[in-house]
Amino acid sequence: MALAPAFILVAGATAHSSAPVTRPAANAVVAALPRTVSITFGGRLMRVVGVQVVDRKGVNHATSARLDPRNAARVLVRTTRPAAGRYSVRWKVMAEDGHGQSGTVSFRVRP
Repeated sequence: MALAPAFILVAGATAHSSAPVTRPAANAVVAALPRTVSITFGGRLMRVVGVQVVDRKGVNHATSARLDPRNAARVLVRTTRPAAGRYSVRWKVMAEDGHGQSGTVSFRVRP
């Protein structure tokens, strides 16, 4: 699930869904990367276009990404267990109304 290196919130997309809530949260410092990273949007999604959990070397630690079957506004991302360091979660999704949305949040795994 490759994505372009630059991620910009698509114009107009914010009218359909508020800024997503991620776990881990933006700028959080966590003891270990959870097996599942989540991205929860303010509105229902039609599909996941792509998600990456990238370290500073550019290695993608996401093994899969899908809509949560119990919550169509949430994306669940399975990950590998990487080492300490800074990570960026990059996503691109399609909202239920057909508008694309993309973004990035970063967090750190402490040593």
